[in-house]
Amino acid sequence: MTTYRLGINTCFAVKRWPEPERWARLVRDDLGLDLVQHSLDLVDLDAPPAETAGQADRVRAACATAGLTLHSTFTGLVAYSSNLLLHPDPAARERARSWYRRAIDFTAAAGAGSTGGHVGAYSVDDWRDQDRRQALWAELGESLSGLAGYAHAQRLSGLMAENLAAAREPSTMQMMASLLTEGDETHVPITLCLDVGHQCVPGASGPDRDPYAWLEQLGARTSVVQLQQADGKADHHWPFTAETNAAGIIDAQRVLAALDRSGAADITLVLEIFPAYEQDDDQTLSDLCESADYWRDALRTYRR
Repeated sequence: MTTYRLGINTCFAVKRWPEPERWARLVRDDLGLDLVQHSLDLVDLDAPPAETAGQADRVRAACATAGLTLHSTFTGLVAYSSNLLLHPDPAARERARSWYRRAIDFTAAAGAGSTGGHVGAYSVDDWRDQDRRQALWAELGESLSGLAGYAHAQRLSGLMAENLAAAREPSTMQMMASLLTEGDETHVPITLCLDVGHQCVPGASGPDRDPYAWLEQLGARTSVVQLQQADGKADHHWPFTAETNAAGIIDAQRVLAALDRSGAADITLVLEIFPAYEQDDDQTLSDLCESADYWRDALRTYRR
């Protein structure tokens, strides 16, 4: 029987509530949640080592004061703007590996157990060249293995790879499954962070287009399910409000039932809601509270 815990990704705080003490109080007092996945958009990993360590200390202290569990860290929109480990330039791929090692260092210092997210995107030319595509994919697996070894040395418990919404990114069940590993005595496992709104890949069809098929078929290899309301047509990252729930296809009861059928043991459900930067701040907070209430109610009323 699957057990669940509900939390939120701090992407909602970017440019609004960037101070750890502020978003931590908001998560606890306004949203009534006790678990966070911290967006690396709120971290300057290019700062001098002492300053980066100071950022980690501040996040750790804010979570401790608010009684929050810092579950993990996760790539945000800044990293998503890069090709990272699939960049055409070998030097850029090495810089991406270095960036990920710094993310692992920060995660360990902040007291979280895992990190991950967007791992890479092909350029158009590399995607269309079968030999280049295969060679870079093989290198991606090697890069992730190396990072899993580094994460183990830093005493993390796992590394996550996320399914994305573009064909030139890891975006099919077959692609994602090929990146996942069980881990061993020197490597942490590489698990799936399954986003239920990313099954909108142009040209995709069948089960790859169905978030519930993803949940049922890959739930047992998933550590985190990122929750956004979506319509299956675009990567909206909508909240779960009465209005968006009427337009969207993500239903909490169906999500939980699919995960139960998958054989998953423990799943962390993480709200990943990106409010528009121009949206009214009070409305943003209201949407977040309604979303947390929706999923809290779903977990309380779910009947297996």
